[in-house]
This record gives sequence, C-alpha cells and structure tokens, in this order.
Amino acid sequence: MTTFEQVNRIRRRMEQLFDQAIASANRGIRGGGLQVPFDGEARFALLTVNYSTTRYLKLMLLSLAEQKELDRLQTVVICDNHSRDGGTTFLRKLACSARRVVLVENRWWTNHARGMRLASLTLDRRDNSEQPSRKANILLACDPDVVFLRDDTLSALAQVFSDGTASFAGQLRRHLFPLPEAQASFLAVRRDWASRKDVSPWVNHGSPAYWMQRDIWLRGGKGIDFPSNASGYVLHRGRSAVAAAREHIPWSSYGTTQNRYPHYMGVPGGGEIWHAYEQKFSKWLTTEAEPALLGFLSQALS
Repeated sequence: MTTFEQVNRIRRRMEQLFDQAIASANRGIRGGGLQVPFDGEARFALLTVNYSTTRYLKLMLLSLAEQKELDRLQTVVICDNHSRDGGTTFLRKLACSARRVVLVENRWWTNHARGMRLASLTLDRRDNSEQPSRKANILLACDPDVVFLRDDTLSALAQVFSDGTASFAGQLRRHLFPLPEAQASFLAVRRDWASRKDVSPWVNHGSPAYWMQRDIWLRGGKGIDFPSNASGYVLHRGRSAVAAAREHIPWSSYGTTQNRYPHYMGVPGGGEIWHAYEQKFSKWLTTEAEPALLGFLSQALS
C-alpha cells in the first residue's frame, strides 16, 4: 500500500469515527424521530441518497413505477449529496411535479449515512407538517443503483411484515458480524423500531445500517431474511457512487477508494441482467428525454 493510499485510509477512518460520534450523540439528545405504529398494513417510504448517480436513480425510479402495488408507497425521499453530474435540476423539477417525491439537498458532510439520516428527518418533518392520512410505517432504504426486476417486489416485501413479527427485512448475511445483518442497499425497517431512542441511526461505517439492526436484535426485535437479490426481486449494481466520486470529486476520501467496480451482489450473470435492464429503458435515460421522463414519473408518483 502506497503512502497516498495509507493517508486516505486514515482520512476515511477519521471521518467514520466523527460521523459515528455525532450521530450517536444526536440520537441520545434528540431521540429517534416520529413514531408511527405498525398497524398490520405495510405502507412504505422509500429513502435514497444520490451522489452524482442520477442516471442510476432515474433507472431505479422507472423500475419502481412498474410495481403492481405502487399505492403502498406513500413517499419517496431523495437526499442529493451535492451531485455534480448535472442531475440536480431534474430532481428539483421532479419534486415540484410529483406529489410523492420529496427532495432534500445536502451540501456539507456528504457521506451516505448522513444522507440517509437527513432523508429520514425530512420525512418526519413532512409528516408532522402536512399530517397525511396514511403515514408510511416502513422505511425502505434503497440505493440509487438498485432496480426492481419483479413487479411484485413491494407486495412480497409487505407480506413479510403482515403478521407483525418482523422488525426489519432484507437479504441477511451471517458471516460478517456476531448478529445477522441485512445488506444496507435494500433494507426495510419498521418505522416504530427505526425511530426509537435506544436504536442507533445510520452511521458512516462499512455496513452503515448494522448498528441499527444490532440494537433491534438486542432489544427483542427480529430480522427476516428477504432474499431480494438472490431471488431476483431487485438487483443492486454496487460501487456506483464510488465510481462517480472518482470521476467528479477525486480529492474526496470516498473518491480515493480503490474498489469501484460493480459486484451485482454476486448474482450469476448479474452484469448481463443489468445491461439488459438498462437497454429496456435506454430511451428514457438521455438528456433529450428528460422532459418526457419527468412527465412519466410525475404521473406515476403523484
């Protein structure tokens, strides 16, 4: 490892420790957020963070719009972490025209975990101020480089929560930590658990949602294995934000991460599946198609 790589590794570690300390202190002082009890009917708020990954975010939203039970989706909160790929204008227009889309723009301290915390806080403030009749009771964290391959993904995920036993659901991994942990790129957490003061928020970490899941397990909650990628419900491309950071913000600690190549969650033929899906929507992903895409998504998410 070169001196340059060692310095950036230290930078990333120091940024992680700082974020973890601040996030934990804020949770202890301010509490967890808006409590929405689970009543047996799964209603989702999708939270995502855009970091110069607008092309992938458009693809994710297009695939989301194909869901059979899209009425289960109450809100889409997008935290834009100072994107430099020219997509912010499009996202502002989308948030103005689509009732269910909310945009929060973050210009400082732009790690993914803070983006997720801001998205959750923005959702709480919106629900407190507007008092919608049907508030989301499940937070669905979804990376921008995830596509919904099956149109029954939301309905299948809702079924996991239907009997009230699940506190969170995702593709569980049992080899990384003492307790099972669902990969953070596609993770559904009941809002009444995520907003508890004694449950950790998202933190800057190699597995940013593990502390949250660990606390839920330790306090009597239960995680359910929902094989989102393995069963073809979704496909996570992976490392897209790292590659975007290397292109647009190479001096950032995130942009110096060496591993920037997609992994497709180890799904056999994942690269080919992803390419075919991109081809399916390719006409929507050009700059010239943005007005039409805006109209389509505005109608689907209103």
